[in-house]
Amino acid sequence: MKIRVGTRGSKLALAQANRVVERLASEGYEVELKIIKTTGDVMKDRPLHEFKGIGAFVRAIDTALARGDIDVAVHSYKDVPSLRVEGTNIAAVLKRDSPCDALVSRDGKKLEELEQKAIIGTSSLRRRAQFSRLRPDIIFENLRGNLDTRIRKLKEGLYDAIIVAEAGIQRLGLKIDYQSFPPDLIVPPPNQGIIAIATRLGEEHLVSFMNDEKTWIEAQVERSITRELGFGCAVPFGVYAEVRGDKIRVICEILGEKYTRVEEKISSIEEAVEIARRIKDAR
Repeated sequence: MKIRVGTRGSKLALAQANRVVERLASEGYEVELKIIKTTGDVMKDRPLHEFKGIGAFVRAIDTALARGDIDVAVHSYKDVPSLRVEGTNIAAVLKRDSPCDALVSRDGKKLEELEQKAIIGTSSLRRRAQFSRLRPDIIFENLRGNLDTRIRKLKEGLYDAIIVAEAGIQRLGLKIDYQSFPPDLIVPPPNQGIIAIATRLGEEHLVSFMNDEKTWIEAQVERSITRELGFGCAVPFGVYAEVRGDKIRVICEILGEKYTRVEEKISSIEEAVEIARRIKDAR
């Protein structure tokens, strides 16, 4: 049986998709990789928060999936909006890579070592708010593009440092110095470090064998809190879940005009929703 796998065309997206291709091939499937351009790939001059939850890096691929142009779609789960393209479903997640943010500087300096009013590249409102708490003096400028493009712009001297996901650096096997920030200090966005695999409804069996149960639980807890809060990219917030034995550690941080941070250990997704409701009531 032949399975067509859809993905974006960046080096990072292809590295992620190839993990899925290899797993499918190991099960005896013939696999074809298809590259699909998304809104986020075409409109590179706008900050991500201006896309207002349309799934800038996802919708075109999922539409191709629903249409039957491909059979499996591979996404960075943090890019996937709650509202699915009709007829499609997230059927599996791979084991989570690092959920952490990473700072890459032009000369190897750590955040605390950067010069006063250093220029840091990021388009994320969350990262701006969180890193401003650690270094109020730094100046942020928008940074879009694939990971290799962002690093190239850093080397060209457009920024003193950039902030990216550590998982991307690891997946591409980049040999660069960087500073990693644990989720306790810089709470990541929901599902950072998770690769999601989508199929059409009723065809989940094609990829269900890949699903990592621990990562699946963490992903659903983070998404449940995000859905209940109702925030998109326009509100700076982070949420992180980690399964530890029979408990799930949850950290949720909301920045902006009013700062809120909650850390709890829970036992179910239902309890995660309750955390989000309490946060909404308090704000």
